[in-house]
Amino acid sequence: MPGSSRLVQLATECAAWQAMLNVMGAEEQALINGEADHVSRLTASKLAQLQTLNNLADTRHQALLQAGLSADHVGMNAWLTQHGLPEHRSQWQQLCQMEQQAQEMNLRIGKLIEMRLATTRQALNVLIHATTTQGGLYDQAGQSVAAHTGKPLTAA
Repeated sequence: MPGSSRLVQLATECAAWQAMLNVMGAEEQALINGEADHVSRLTASKLAQLQTLNNLADTRHQALLQAGLSADHVGMNAWLTQHGLPEHRSQWQQLCQMEQQAQEMNLRIGKLIEMRLATTRQALNVLIHATTTQGGLYDQAGQSVAAHTGKPLTAA
């Protein structure tokens, strides 16, 4: 059957999804720990994993279309019913679960990023308010001053 061999590469897709979940887990932990530099370093890896997942899914979709099936869950389930082995069905279920996990993790990561942005916005608002109401955060000698007392920030 044309394209069938490409459909049984579900183990490769599962491994790619697991790698993506690992990167997302590291990203989530870095956000929890406030390690913005680590989040930045993970971006390239995350993009590479997304590209790999996209390529694997495209290959599977093309194989489904060549087999005369729709390139979606319905088509994949039909292929599994017609040609799949028990391990293929298990791998497909695992793949679907990992996709759901990634979506849930992505929502959590988004909330963590929003929390970090809100904290940064608050800090910027304090600085902006201090500079506009106190005449700046530096005295005439160029020394940093605390906005509320006028003392140098480095003073004991």
